Amino acid sequence: MLAFTITILTISVLVGVGTWLYLRFDAARQLGEAAPVVTLGAGNKKQINVKNIWGIEDVKLGVLILEGNGYCIVCRVSAADFWLLADFEQDDVEDAATAAMRQISFPVQCLVTSQVLDTRAAVEELRQGADRLPGMLKEMANARADYLNAIAREKAASARQAYLVIPYHTVQGYDHALRELQARVVNLASALTSAKVSMEVLSSDAAVDLLGHLINRGRTWRPSDAVRNGAMSFYHVSERSSAANG
Repeated sequence: MLAFTITILTISVLVGVGTWLYLRFDAARQLGEAAPVVTLGAGNKKQINVKNIWGIEDVKLGVLILEGNGYCIVCRVSAADFWLLADFEQDDVEDAATAAMRQISFPVQCLVTSQVLDTRAAVEELRQGADRLPGMLKEMANARADYLNAIAREKAASARQAYLVIPYHTVQGYDHALRELQARVVNLASALTSAKVSMEVLSSDAAVDLLGHLINRGRTWRPSDAVRNGAMSFYHVSERSSAANG
């Protein structure tokens, strides 16, 4: 009896592990990407990058180019607060969302992640506008900027953001994939409009920043900032050096 129990438990564990591995592999296959892999380098240090995790080879005009002739576009999703709607409005939204899902003839992946609030743009806008305000309002604007700056520095707040990943697999190249993905985005956005859901296609910078967040969770640093500051240039000359040589 004991041997039979042990055998049943062993089989259950193997089935559970096998199911988990199969679901991961199947999800990766549907997106046209390789299964997530993290390689180990010298000294047992993980070499983590977007290519060996998601099979992403390049990002062009907001399109993620994947290994194995795969392509995808990422859209930021925003919606009205469902719980603030009246009962009949909630019913309408649910019906519209159901109808939209039934219209889709291609796979769509949902991604929800919590991101540290990036308040730098708001802080800069407050600082610039404060100089044009009278006494007390100027103090209040600067105090608000200090508060938002402290939130970002201490990583004290985060926001949940939803994304939709629209994939496409083709051997006809990037241009064909781009046209098809754009058509899919238009169809999906049109279907979701009646459900009070809006979509925004991420630019290349925004897509790279999202990938950077997924690899480096909890950090406010963005790869696009490094690129704008000359990280990808062969030579980087500071403004001070340019002024001195001019």
